[in-house]
Amino acid sequence: MPHDVFTSVTEIGGANFPPDQDSDVPEDLFDRVPEQPLSYPEFTLSICHPLRPCSYILRGAAYAVGRDPSNALQIVNRFVSRRHAYLVRVPTKSSRTGFTYCLIDGNRRGQSSTNGVFVNGTRVATHYLKSGDVIYFGPEIRAYFFEVARIPHVPNPFISGITEDPRRGSVRAEPDS
Repeated sequence: MPHDVFTSVTEIGGANFPPDQDSDVPEDLFDRVPEQPLSYPEFTLSICHPLRPCSYILRGAAYAVGRDPSNALQIVNRFVSRRHAYLVRVPTKSSRTGFTYCLIDGNRRGQSSTNGVFVNGTRVATHYLKSGDVIYFGPEIRAYFFEVARIPHVPNPFISGITEDPRRGSVRAEPDS
């Protein structure tokens, strides 16, 4: 099976930072996280892992990323640091959603990860993510960041006399007049 096939989707929680993590990162960055946005659009982070590929639905305010099991997004790989990076939801005017996630390399003490974080081929310390960005956590783990917008139902104009019953998820024929 190819390594780019995502085998699971996991919805994860928000900012559960381990208590042992002192912060040299500006505290106000974590304090200015906006309240829960609209239920849509949402963001996904799809991780291409050789053994455990998966996709995460991002709804929380912040996520710790790294090899340690206490991270919200655990990536078990020899090139991923115990506390490799953070994803923090931040407001932005450049997105139609009004927010995005900022990717921050390293731990909350300000120490960069050993093998770095790369976005679209460039090593970054921080980066405001855009839909379609490709993130590398070290040399082996690739992840894709996407905005997911719900598509409203549009009736099929070519089928007359048939309507959908949203309560049942079924199609029924309408009687002719």
